[in-house]
Amino acid sequence: MKKLFTVVASLALVSGAIVAIAPANAAVLRVPKTTWPACSDVRTTYCVDSVTVTPAGGSAIKLTYVASGTAAPVTPAPAAPATTDTSTATTDTSTAKTPVAPAPAAAPGLAVAGKALTGRWTAATWGAAGLGALGYDGIAVDAHTANEFSNFVMVDVLPSLTGTTDNLVKLAGTTANPLFATSMDPDMVISIKLKTGDFQNGVTVAIGNAVTTEAVIDAATGNSVTITGSPVTVPVASDSKQCTGETGKAIANIRQFQVIIVPQNDDQSGFGVPGTSGGMMVASNGSCGLTTPIWNNDQKQMTWSAAAPHFAADGITVNKGFYRAIIPAKDADLLWGLKNAADAATALEVSITTEAGGSAAATTNISVKNNSIIIDATGFSYSKPKLSVKIKPTYKASAAAPAASTPAVKAPAKAVIKKITCVKGSVKKTVSGAAPKCPAGYKQK
Repeated sequence: MKKLFTVVASLALVSGAIVAIAPANAAVLRVPKTTWPACSDVRTTYCVDSVTVTPAGGSAIKLTYVASGTAAPVTPAPAAPATTDTSTATTDTSTAKTPVAPAPAAAPGLAVAGKALTGRWTAATWGAAGLGALGYDGIAVDAHTANEFSNFVMVDVLPSLTGTTDNLVKLAGTTANPLFATSMDPDMVISIKLKTGDFQNGVTVAIGNAVTTEAVIDAATGNSVTITGSPVTVPVASDSKQCTGETGKAIANIRQFQVIIVPQNDDQSGFGVPGTSGGMMVASNGSCGLTTPIWNNDQKQMTWSAAAPHFAADGITVNKGFYRAIIPAKDADLLWGLKNAADAATALEVSITTEAGGSAAATTNISVKNNSIIIDATGFSYSKPKLSVKIKPTYKASAAAPAASTPAVKAPAKAVIKKITCVKGSVKKTVSGAAPKCPAGYKQK
């Protein structure tokens, strides 16, 4: 078996095993190791450019970055109608409106202040749009490398809670344990645009729901990537031991949103099967050991795995998981020789096995959208299921659409040359052509 690149993602640590030699002239990628700030005139790359959120049934709301200790924007109260002031009349307040206070940014009592954060992304309409119903008043976007030895970019989205008097931004923690972030709204769609300098996407690993990425390569202004998705319920483990076997128990089930992007242009620890597009993505809620695809070239099989505690915090409820892989059609052609992406549902075989080796009860589905193959597996139980995809041995490629025939172009017909004899008295002339005519004064003989 040939393992090309493997990455294991967790909430706290990402590590990579490299089995490829980078070309000698490869550019050295150096991604800043500290948290990326909001983009500004001073910081134009490796920064958070913009954040928008879309509440359920609502429209997208563009958020503003507010540093910790700074007053957040508020919706101004409507002004009272102006009245005419005369020397003999007093101000008439019969039609004046009482100023309306802004809607509360977060519902009180549902979250408590945890660790300090550098700032948050929020909007004046946060409370009015119902975004504060779960107790947080904004979101913090913590983009940074997974550790100081890696160029893998981790983007952690955290709920925030701001002091009413000091405006200090802190983590919105659970009332049971402020060290853990409170659950975020599963119906809120979050979109984050990062300016990524010379970093180029290799593969994306997401802990979230319906996650998509859109990467733009621009040598003039620097690359960027936009990450869009929603929080998903994650069984949180106290340690990795809880993620093995069928007895592990989570300490909490919390809705989170996190993304890890592995570069393809890193000469130290990049990711990718040579020739692939770099647009592959996997997502799950098994955060203990979520892996990127491992390709077995001999068997033409790709495998992933995820891990989480078997039980929820009550020790009774079995944690259920999902796994989604998005494989660009170009990559499917390279890996399996799948020339027609529409054949994916009949050509590919998806299987899920548990850690013990038995089949896991799950629903799998293969679809094709936007020229990518989407593989969904849902409803399996943890601790450590493994998903594999391979080409069916009985698969036969569908007949290629016949090439459009090019109408035969007829060669222009050759003109028939005629000759006539023209006379004028004793003078004779021969005139030739397609439609010869005698000159003036001559008659055809």
